[in-house]
Amino acid sequence: MRDRVVTFFREIYGEFRRVSWPSRLEVIGLTTLVIIIIVLLSIYVGIWDWIFRNFVEFLLQRR
Repeated sequence: MRDRVVTFFREIYGEFRRVSWPSRLEVIGLTTLVIIIIVLLSIYVGIWDWIFRNFVEFLLQRR
């Protein structure tokens, strides 16, 4: 059992060595892109929420 566990972790280590990790600049750029997309989508959803909320309030006031 111990040999299987040791072999497992050696294989994990070998796989990590083969991974092509992104550079610091790539990580910063992609993180910035994700944050910008989240902000833009939040604004978009917020605008639609505001429109529908006002529409529903308008419909409820007409009664």
